[in-house]
Amino acid sequence: MREEERVMERSEGMLCSLTKRVMVISPLPERVRSLLVKLSAECFDVFSLHEFNRSMLPALSPELLIYDALPIPLSSAGAVAGQTLKGGEELLRAAEEAGVPVLVLLDHGSYAERGRVELSGAELLLWPAQPEEALTLINRMLEERPVRSVPAAEAQNDELLVFKDIRMDLRKMKVEKLGQRVELTKTEYDLLLRFLRSDGSVLTRESLLDSVWGMHFYGGSNVVDVHIKSLRKKLKDSAVSPKYIVTVRGSGYRLADV
Repeated sequence: MREEERVMERSEGMLCSLTKRVMVISPLPERVRSLLVKLSAECFDVFSLHEFNRSMLPALSPELLIYDALPIPLSSAGAVAGQTLKGGEELLRAAEEAGVPVLVLLDHGSYAERGRVELSGAELLLWPAQPEEALTLINRMLEERPVRSVPAAEAQNDELLVFKDIRMDLRKMKVEKLGQRVELTKTEYDLLLRFLRSDGSVLTRESLLDSVWGMHFYGGSNVVDVHIKSLRKKLKDSAVSPKYIVTVRGSGYRLADV
């Protein structure tokens, strides 16, 4: 049984509660098939295109682009080193403008040519490689993806707050993570709103009690801890290795570093 068949067999029946969108640009998808299969098995939504189309970025809103810059075989000359790498400058510029990280797949010849092309913001991977190696790199890139700044007009008109992969629409009172709706109670929503408006400052339990529960609330401050725990659970955050909300020992909480 081929490796991709074993992967698909293991993943059969698996329900993905959370997915991430990856756009793969390859003129010859068969040569990156093992990576496509691995990503699909690991709960990624994978969109495979033969060539880059700038309009697909806003249409599909991928979290990451994978660009196959390996040489294209030519019937008369075998291959031209770096041919697709040089042709990917538009893709790299568009991805940088959209704040989407790019993983560029290169063979040894194209890797040697990389200095002739601007690759700022892109990660490089020699290909072919083990799909697991690529997956590790992809997960790291997604974790380190910078927060996309929201244009002032967009923030004003849509009342949108963005932190990492969390989007909070104040007008609709809707919270999304990686494009998936997160169902919060009113208290959890108000807590998250307080954090996203805090500019990373430490919020004490007392200040959260006052701003979320009100001055006349007579419950103990542990009610804050209980609701923070519930909010973290819904955001799939961890108190031990937090991505969104950090516990400041002896003080309170703050947003995790970008």
